[in-house]
Amino acid sequence: MKRRAIQALPALAIVVLLASCVYSPKIIEINSLSPASQMAEETPPLDSEGPDALGESPEPPAASGGDTIAQRLLPPTGYVRINAPAESFQSFLRNYALKPSGSPVLAYDGTERANAGAAAVLKVDLGQKNHEGPAGAVLRLAAEYLFEQSRFSRISFTLGTQFDFSFDTWAEGKTLQVDGNSVKWVSGGDSGSGRDNFTRYLQTLFRYVSVDTLKKDMTLIEDAEISPIEAGDIFLGVDANGKPVCAMVADLVSAGAGGGRAMLLLEGGLPAQEAHIVQNPGDSVLSPWYECISEGKIQTPSAELDLSQRYRLKALS
Repeated sequence: MKRRAIQALPALAIVVLLASCVYSPKIIEINSLSPASQMAEETPPLDSEGPDALGESPEPPAASGGDTIAQRLLPPTGYVRINAPAESFQSFLRNYALKPSGSPVLAYDGTERANAGAAAVLKVDLGQKNHEGPAGAVLRLAAEYLFEQSRFSRISFTLGTQFDFSFDTWAEGKTLQVDGNSVKWVSGGDSGSGRDNFTRYLQTLFRYVSVDTLKKDMTLIEDAEISPIEAGDIFLGVDANGKPVCAMVADLVSAGAGGGRAMLLLEGGLPAQEAHIVQNPGDSVLSPWYECISEGKIQTPSAELDLSQRYRLKALS
C-alpha cells in the first residue's frame, strides 16, 4: 500500500505526543517536544568542549579481533562470562555484530565523533536523519531482539504520556499522521511484519522517543540485592551539558564465588550516532569493563551515570 509521509513536527512548539488508541479518528494532543527538534536547537557540535573532550581514553585490553562483542571484548584477567541461555537478550547482545576493529563512531551525517572513547562500534544502520538519540539507541536493540524472536506483540513503546506505538498496529497498515500539535493513527502505511516495514517502524519511533518517554516503558530497580545488574539494564545520567542520557549493560562477567562482577556499557548519543561499547576512563586496567557497584556514579567518556537510576525495560520482562 502507498505509505503517507509523516509531516515533520515544528521545532520547539510541540509538546511530543499523544494518547492511546488504535484506529480512532480522534486527534490526540502532543505533549512534549520532538527529540529531533531538541537536537537541532540544543546539541553542540561534535568537537565541542565537554565530557567528549576529556583527552585520550585508555586503550581496551587485548582482544581476539572477532566480529561480535563476545569474540572481541574478552573478560578481564580472572573473570569469566556469566552463563546466558541461547535465546536470552544477553546472548543476543553478546552476538551482536561489530564494525571492524578501530572503526570510528560516526554521526548520522557521516562525520566522525571526536574523543568518543569507544572500545567497539556496533554495526547498525543509523540512517541519515538526526533522530536516533540515546533512548533510540537502546530501544533499537530491545526491539531488534524481540523482532528476531518473532515476539511482535512485545514491540510497543510509549510516545508522549500514553500513546501506545505498537508494531502490531503498524504492521496492519496504520501509520502516524501529525497535524500541527496533534497526532493520530491513520490508514495508508505499509502492511506486514517483514524486516523493511520493521525498519520503517523504528525510524518513526526514533523521531519521537526521548529519555523522558523511555522512563514510561521501564521499571526502576529499587533494591540492588534482590535485583542484581542484568544485561539490558539501563542507567540514566547526564552529559556535560546537563542533557539526559542513558547507557545499557551489554554484557557481564564474574570473578567467581566471592568475587566481584564487571559489566560492559553501550550508549548512543546526541547528535544521532552509532551505538558503541564505551571504554572505562577511570580504570585503564579493567577498561572497557566497569566494576558492578550499586551506589554512587559512573563516569563514561561522555556522561555521568547515576547508579541509583537503574531501570529494566518492561518489554523484556
